[in-house]
Amino acid sequence: MARKIQVIAHRGAHENQPQNSLAAYQAAIDLGCDYIETDLRTSSRGQLLIKHDALSEGESLPTFDDVLSLAKGRIRIYLDVKQALPAAIVGAVEQHGMRDSILTYGGFQLLRDLVQLRPGWPCMPEAVNESLLKQSLADLKPRAIAFSGGDFKPELVQLALAAGCDAFLDRQGKTDNPEDWEKAIQAGVTGIQTDRPSALLAWLRTNHLHP
Repeated sequence: MARKIQVIAHRGAHENQPQNSLAAYQAAIDLGCDYIETDLRTSSRGQLLIKHDALSEGESLPTFDDVLSLAKGRIRIYLDVKQALPAAIVGAVEQHGMRDSILTYGGFQLLRDLVQLRPGWPCMPEAVNESLLKQSLADLKPRAIAFSGGDFKPELVQLALAAGCDAFLDRQGKTDNPEDWEKAIQAGVTGIQTDRPSALLAWLRTNHLHP
C-alpha cells in the first residue's frame, strides 16, 4: 500500500524505559517512530519541564530544551501542553529551530494565542465535535487534528482530511491492539499514538504501512 501511518510514541517508547524520560525518547528514535509525545509544564521558577502530572519540588526531570536538543533532526515532537505560556513555548522552539518539527496540542485558547503570536504556528486541536472542529479549522488553520475515544468518528476524520490536516488518534489501553489499529486506519486516520510503539511498528511494517 502507498499509505504511511505515522507512529506517535506516547511519552516516548516506555516499554522498557521510564515514561517521559530522555531514554524513552531515544528508544522511540531507535525504533523509527515518527513522533514522540511529551507533556510540558512550567516550574515555579519558570523552567519548562517534562511531566504529565503536577510538579513536585526537588524532582529531577528532563527540560524542554533537553528534549528539543535530543529530537532535532531525528524525530518530530507531539507537544501536549499541560501548563506553559505561549511566549515561552515559542521562544524555546524557535531557539532550537524546531518550528517545522513540532505539533502543539492544548486547549483552544492556548492554540489561538500561539497563532496570534506566530501566525501559522503548527497547532493540533482536539476534534471534540463537528461545530468545534469547524471553528478550529477556520481560526487556527491547524496542521493536524487530534482524536480520542470520545470524538473518533469517521465523519470528523474525513472533515479533517478534507481540510488537508493529518488525523492523529490515541490508541492506548484496551484499544492499543491490531484490531483497533486496523479500524482506525480504515476510518482514514494518518497517525496513531500508542503505548506499544514496537508492536505497532512491527504490525504496520508487516502490512506495508510504514517503512
